[in-house]
Amino acid sequence: MKTNTSVIPAELARSEALAGVKPERHTALRRVAQKLSRQGAMGAKAELANAALLAFVEVLFDVDEDQVYANIDVDGRILLPAPWGRNGAAVWGLRRTEQRALSWLLRRRSATTDAPLFVYDAETKNWYVGIGYGRRAALAYLRAFPVTLPEWRTAWQATRSTWAAQNLGEL
Repeated sequence: MKTNTSVIPAELARSEALAGVKPERHTALRRVAQKLSRQGAMGAKAELANAALLAFVEVLFDVDEDQVYANIDVDGRILLPAPWGRNGAAVWGLRRTEQRALSWLLRRRSATTDAPLFVYDAETKNWYVGIGYGRRAALAYLRAFPVTLPEWRTAWQATRSTWAAQNLGEL
């Protein structure tokens, strides 16, 4: 069976571009990409989503000189473009299709998890940091609950149809 090896350099280039986002984070993406096949391509996308979330959390919890979070409002609303947001995907190195899948996945986690890291309020259409999360707790959450391959595959399939492209465009 012939595999598509031209996918490897493209995924590596995107992951290295993402690694350049402040602050730099080390991921296992290179190891996954070196063994890339059609099966591994989906795993590489899940790793890319995890790397984007880690980099986002590092920047999200920056504090001003008076030790107040600079990127989180007093009510917990996220004030900067998120990797899963329409305006933030390109900033964090994700393609539009990956952004839609990540948004779908995080909305699902927000609705079904007891203490999600990110909470979506459908009424105001805003994202909030979950109650009780600071930098250390958020990083611990991402280590304990990374985006898994089955979870990513479900999100990918849910957002790849023609209907999803037309109706989930605002995710």
